[in-house]
Amino acid sequence: MAVLPRSRPPLILLATFALGLVLSACHASPAGFLQKHPNVAPFNFQIALGPNQYQIAGYLARSSDAGRLPALLVLSGDGDSAERCIDANSGVVAMGIHVACVSIPGYGRSSGPGRFVGPPTVAASRRALDLLAARPEVDPAKVAVWGSGDGAVAAGLLMDYDSRPRALILQSGAYDLVKLWPQAPLRTKLAIIHQVWPSKRVLAERSVIQHLPERLDCSVLILHGEGDRAMPVSQAVRLASALRERGAHVETRYYPDASHHIAKRIIEPELRAFLRENLLQTARAGD
Repeated sequence: MAVLPRSRPPLILLATFALGLVLSACHASPAGFLQKHPNVAPFNFQIALGPNQYQIAGYLARSSDAGRLPALLVLSGDGDSAERCIDANSGVVAMGIHVACVSIPGYGRSSGPGRFVGPPTVAASRRALDLLAARPEVDPAKVAVWGSGDGAVAAGLLMDYDSRPRALILQSGAYDLVKLWPQAPLRTKLAIIHQVWPSKRVLAERSVIQHLPERLDCSVLILHGEGDRAMPVSQAVRLASALRERGAHVETRYYPDASHHIAKRIIEPELRAFLRENLLQTARAGD
């Protein structure tokens, strides 16, 4: 006589159903997200590199202030989604700054692979800046770029090749990969190998310091946790020195108790003060 399998207890079924609801809430659809944010619009675009097409996903949160306003481009590349980026920066929008959150290739809803901040990421970053600066509600002379983790590398490489950003915020990034590789922890090396083979040429291509122009006319805020094992704080210190040598105005904040992921509430005071000084005060002075 066959034995029928025992059914799951109702409690387990309820728990499974509840977990499904939580996971679906964490990955809300773009339509549902936009419905909850009336001041937010899609900021999606395509880029092509040879035969490869990349779908880049993002959002633009618009300030309610009138006129052409400053804007902040956030390159999401540290495990954060464009949706969470928009939610986290509502305070910046309230300051009178438009905020565009874009997931670099391989992150969020953007297609990949990202190849560890390779040419697709650089192309996506430049295209995002093109589109943001061209919008009628944005003052193209007052645009800042912020990146964290791989996004910081992308923002740094954008600074190397594009003089348009008035200010940059670089958080928890690696800026000289050739020097980082020998001392990088195993976990960091495996993360890089998973995306690209780390030859000296490949690492040099992705090293912000190696491609800095002779002179820089911009302001840079560097944020880094002193306990960051993935990307040692020495990377941030080395970049700050190289930027100052080239004439950039550099501010640094090294957090003794922070690791790679620095809580937004910790950096919020420095972030807002930096944006106020470099985007808002200059904007009012020019009016």
